[in-house]
Amino acid sequence: MRTNSSVQKLSAAKEDYIRAIYLLNSHHNNATVTDIAKKLNLRKSTVSESLKDLAAAGIVVAPPYGKVTLSAAGKKFGDNITFKHRLIEVFLHETLGMSKDAVHAEAEILEHALSDEVADRLSHFLHRPTHDPHGSKIPSV
Repeated sequence: MRTNSSVQKLSAAKEDYIRAIYLLNSHHNNATVTDIAKKLNLRKSTVSESLKDLAAAGIVVAPPYGKVTLSAAGKKFGDNITFKHRLIEVFLHETLGMSKDAVHAEAEILEHALSDEVADRLSHFLHRPTHDPHGSKIPSV
């Protein structure tokens, strides 16, 4: 079981940045400020400023005009928030009977509120699923 004691708490907005970078690098092996801005529907200047904060916290590596990557700590955050997101999708689809099309938007909201302990218990309750309803792999955390 994971504990929150050694992990800093990030805002929902910062978690969204990390997950966007995580997904862009996982799917396209490329996350630029432009890509992140498009994915989050934000202005590039807003993304650039937020990336400076995340870089100062040691979560991202963001060279000017270069590819944005996650540090080892950032990758752990990305794995964790993606684990929660995809687990919530499984729960909403399999347990509550929501359509695959509807679960993503709900998971986007709920992923930020789910503690590590509740996520671990939910995973156990769901018999440790390995893929979400869309077929994406659920990261191990």
